[in-house]
Amino acid sequence: MSKGRSNQRRYKCPLPIHPIDDLPDLILHNPLSWVYWAYRYYKSTNALNKKIHVDFMGKSTLHIIVQNHSQMLYLWDNGFFGTGQFSRSEPTWKGRTEARLGLNDDLPQIQRGTKSNEETQLTLEKITQQRRLLRLEFKKERARLEKELLELRKKRGHIDEENILLEKQRESLRKFKVKQTENINTITQQQSVSESTFRNEDNDLVDENGDLLELESLELMPVEAMFLTFALPVLDISPASLAATLYPFDVKYKDIHSFVRYYVIYHHYRSHGWCVRSGIKFGCDYLLYKRGPPFQHAEFCVMGLDHDVSKAYTWYSSIARVVGGAKKTFVLCYVERLISEEDAVALWKANNFTKLFNSYQVAEVIYKRWVPGRNRD
Repeated sequence: MSKGRSNQRRYKCPLPIHPIDDLPDLILHNPLSWVYWAYRYYKSTNALNKKIHVDFMGKSTLHIIVQNHSQMLYLWDNGFFGTGQFSRSEPTWKGRTEARLGLNDDLPQIQRGTKSNEETQLTLEKITQQRRLLRLEFKKERARLEKELLELRKKRGHIDEENILLEKQRESLRKFKVKQTENINTITQQQSVSESTFRNEDNDLVDENGDLLELESLELMPVEAMFLTFALPVLDISPASLAATLYPFDVKYKDIHSFVRYYVIYHHYRSHGWCVRSGIKFGCDYLLYKRGPPFQHAEFCVMGLDHDVSKAYTWYSSIARVVGGAKKTFVLCYVERLISEEDAVALWKANNFTKLFNSYQVAEVIYKRWVPGRNRD
């Protein structure tokens, strides 16, 4: 099974609440099949057997975390919620550390390629490391070819000789790139073997039975936690309890304004089928993926603003430069409140979040940089 098909099966559900997908086959000409199908449908449910437990840590800065490993993977596999505290995003620290320390009995099978594709998927950390290694090798090869061209020019070679050499070098780089793609699995296995090292400080990671300690947690953004308890009944806390934890004192509108705006934007894009992730590394609020990080890069960077806010030109230009450099589209998302501040605070205190969030409307504007050297036509 290819990696793409394996991802399709693993991440087939975009949200933690699954549709009823374990129904039996329906045989149209068999009445008993209809009866059995109806019985299974009546008895089936798409609710979770056990809601996901979250803990709150920190005083000045509140952290909302999930510590159960299976629940962490469930939230990631079903909507890409949260970020592993020891990982790039997907909570892979446990698997990576077990492989590095040789605690996983199936590691030799993985290296021989005898396990299934779903079990041997590369982590995001491994993919990034692999890409950097391949890119470094490609740059070395390109520098070697450029040195040959420079030597020819020093010898004052003819222009035809230079053109012939350039064509040979382009073909050589194309073949080198193809060879890198073909050898990518071999490089991955070599990296896995080389990482199986044990350091003195690794003794603190293993208990007396030789098992790896559960140290990594999945941290949820406040808007993710609100979505998973308000929009979906997934967490073991209520929206009211979460709101009281986030803002425990007598709230005023200025206290909840930013959170409500960020949540309205988050819920807006989630409800339209986008995978929404934090965009802080690109200087914006959110990143929008069509499916999720394992499938493709994010297409859009979203910055949320109040509908009556106008920033300086340098503010827009600086963010657009970063976003454009990452080959993404910069979206300005304007949020307008349709009720008064007093009514909004009253709805918050009454825990009437449905009416509160519905009292905002959203509009988007795409911001593009105009580059004189590229936009002449």
